[in-house]
Amino acid sequence: MARVGAELRRQDFVEATVKVIAEHGVANATTRRIAAAAGCPLASLHYVFHTKDDLLYAVYESLFNLPHQALTNVPAGTTAAETTAEMLRQLVTWFSTNPDIAKAQTELFFWAMRNNPEMATRIYAVAIEATEQAMEKAIGTQFDKAFLKATSRLLVHLVDGLIIAWSAHGDLARLEAETETACEAVALLVASR
Repeated sequence: MARVGAELRRQDFVEATVKVIAEHGVANATTRRIAAAAGCPLASLHYVFHTKDDLLYAVYESLFNLPHQALTNVPAGTTAAETTAEMLRQLVTWFSTNPDIAKAQTELFFWAMRNNPEMATRIYAVAIEATEQAMEKAIGTQFDKAFLKATSRLLVHLVDGLIIAWSAHGDLARLEAETETACEAVALLVASR
């Protein structure tokens, strides 16, 4: 039997955790269930991740980085308002095409708020910072830092709200319509500056 490297095993556990959380929720995502979903011994999971919180944070980091890759699809050469709206559209589109990841990320964040507020605060800070960096890269430095940070927060709030609403109503056409309304609002805000 060939040995699997710790980094590959780590990724297997992260992917299995996403599936388990999407199907059973964080509260029922036991390490035993995660190890079984990864097809690995439980001892391997505990070797790679010393605590369940370490595993859950690694999952969140992994989940957070994936949708931000969608921001590379934002077209260049548009106005700052159009670019910001397109960033929102791309993020929501990414989540809607990856519903298990959307569900797992939402579940994980709400779990962290109840059980590990410090982790929730850290997770949210990372989301805001990454969104701000993506915005700055996409639209340049034409806005002051305070406006950029506030707009980044707004994008994160809108994505979260739209995805949570979609989880409740399950209507993709409605999600797309609501996303367009949010994109128009963000574009108007940015254009007003």
